[in-house]
Amino acid sequence: MHTVECDLGVAAIVRRSRSILLVQEAHGRYKNCWGLPKGYVNKSELPSHAVLRELSEECEVDGRVVGVQSVRERLLEGVPAIFIAYLVELKENENPTPGEEVVETRFVNADEFDSLNWISDAMHSMALSAVNSNQALRTIDYENTRGHPYMLHTLPKTWGGEA
Repeated sequence: MHTVECDLGVAAIVRRSRSILLVQEAHGRYKNCWGLPKGYVNKSELPSHAVLRELSEECEVDGRVVGVQSVRERLLEGVPAIFIAYLVELKENENPTPGEEVVETRFVNADEFDSLNWISDAMHSMALSAVNSNQALRTIDYENTRGHPYMLHTLPKTWGGEA
């Protein structure tokens, strides 16, 4: 195996019917723009753990990763930049509220997407795809059986029908 430096980011896609949990950024170059709860992966952190940390920091809720919805890849100044959008379910009775990094959190209906000032076209596309499809790679957590962080993201058994 060959190690490569990589810019690695994550986002949480939390669905409620035809609505997606979005945040309005409070700071930086995306101030007042809308997007998914997101952030970077820290050293010694699985991306699937980072997305839950970011969701907690930005929306003050706890969730559970159930799958991978989208992956964006690009080269950023010659360095691979990977962005993984995870499908996340909130724990019962969780109501998102803004953390320090965001101005507002709310579930936005797909009919409103085109009127928002999005962080990026890619994030807009991820949200739109998430409300229009129930398909996602399902996530299996093998940490307890392996003794270390170990996640598998794979096609569900029912993808395209049972064999």
